[in-house]
Amino acid sequence: MPTAWVRTSLFVNQPQTKTKFLINQILESYDTIRIEYTGEQLNMFDNDVYLEVIRLAQDRPPSEKIIFNRHSFLRALGISGGKKNYDALHQSLQKLKGNTIKIINFKSGDSFSLIDRLSWDEESGYWWFSIGDIVINMFRTELSYIDLEIRKSLSTPLSKYLQNYMSAGLPGEREVKVDNLLRLSGTTSQLKDFLGKGRGLPKALDELKAVGFITSYAIEKNKNGEHVVKWNRSAHHKSKRAL
Repeated sequence: MPTAWVRTSLFVNQPQTKTKFLINQILESYDTIRIEYTGEQLNMFDNDVYLEVIRLAQDRPPSEKIIFNRHSFLRALGISGGKKNYDALHQSLQKLKGNTIKIINFKSGDSFSLIDRLSWDEESGYWWFSIGDIVINMFRTELSYIDLEIRKSLSTPLSKYLQNYMSAGLPGEREVKVDNLLRLSGTTSQLKDFLGKGRGLPKALDELKAVGFITSYAIEKNKNGEHVVKWNRSAHHKSKRAL
């Protein structure tokens, strides 16, 4: 995914059942670029779906019709078929199509949707989509590589958000304030719940360590009394940072 996206609240740590419609919502971000979002709020299931969309669109020209089978699409995410999951996939793709993202950088900007076109045939099970040139060009610039095999092993939305977030930074030892993670991930729980042993942040970090994404982590307070999480990870094998 584009590095500028993974440390924002574009895809949030919220259940699929808790969605709301946003209008010109300024996304939480570290970057100086202003990102505004209009559409149904996107969660980490939508993020998984979009990662597969982008994988299928790799090396394809803008606006090309990309045909796929819905069962094979779900299987690539590690999800079985069936009406409930087909409906969830359809709803997610419609959310990804039915949004408007506005990126403003000083006096210039772009406005686009994550998916440009979407069509489907319920009888055959074959659907198709296309991606616009703005998005394609973004995916040709600075990227954060998301290991999709590791992602299939992650069970919580927060684990997946952290995988995104940590993939954007340089490998090695890094840290972030816990308050910033709460804000950027769209997590609505209280700090004490977020830090609770066996749940929230510790549970997500334990999962990332168990699958080998990070080698170690620690949650501690800095000199200002703020909670900070520190971790250590290796670079993705496709990342230029690994060279």
